[in-house]
Amino acid sequence: MAARWRYLLGEVGLGLRRNLLMTVATVLTVTVSLALLGAGLLVQRQVQIARDLFFSQVEVSIFLRDDITEAQRQTLESDLAESHLVQEVLYESKQQAYAKYQRLFADQPDLVESVEPDFLPASFRVKLTDPEQFRAIETRFAGYPGVEDVTDQREVLGRFFQIMDGFRNGALVVALLQLVAGAALISNTIRITAFARREQTGIMKLVGATNWYIRLPFILEGVIAGVLGAVTAGGLLLVAEATIVNRLRDAVTFLPLVRTVDVVQTIPVLVLTGAGIAAIASFLSIRRHLAV
Repeated sequence: MAARWRYLLGEVGLGLRRNLLMTVATVLTVTVSLALLGAGLLVQRQVQIARDLFFSQVEVSIFLRDDITEAQRQTLESDLAESHLVQEVLYESKQQAYAKYQRLFADQPDLVESVEPDFLPASFRVKLTDPEQFRAIETRFAGYPGVEDVTDQREVLGRFFQIMDGFRNGALVVALLQLVAGAALISNTIRITAFARREQTGIMKLVGATNWYIRLPFILEGVIAGVLGAVTAGGLLLVAEATIVNRLRDAVTFLPLVRTVDVVQTIPVLVLTGAGIAAIASFLSIRRHLAV
């Protein structure tokens, strides 16, 4: 058994050395494709982090008519507070809304001067126990006496996440195309190796070696190239997290960014993907070279 493994490993090393240039090209191609795949997965993780954070802070705004009576306002506030869908209710008067408007647009005095306190409606700011239940709140309270409109921030956030999802999908598509190119390069490398060793393969077949025993060194060569590319891609992602993401973290303090642990958790996925694609490409490439 030990002799067999020594032979297999020796054949793998020999094949990698004989086609060193092709092996390096294969590893680099796999590295680029898996780095893009890893980036896409990390963007997906970042989108989920942002989604959980922003949606947890989404508020529903119930804007009130100017002619709403105090009794109607108190009834609405009481019903909101008693609803199991509502976590917190905050009333914002016209004066409070105007003060908030002044703070938000303090650097645009012309815009502030063009608005009078009476222009802005009073409202209830409602934080939901589940932000996904906005429609239920809208359906229940939109028809209340004195209610002008019911809105939330999900539409704006939805557009933001559509853009983020577009970046993620673009990275994944490019990564897929690169993975196809990497698989083709691995297949071509294995074919060249198999052709160079066709006489040796034929002799092994004639003396009774099994197909798997003959195929295994070639498959291992492809898998090693795939794993090397995956590990290198993981290293590049760690470097990017330690440099680029760390700089962004100092600038974007309001949003948690992906951490080293997220990158580390992605690396096994890259290794399994690289090894799997390489094994499949090598196996399919070598099958037809066993008919001797």
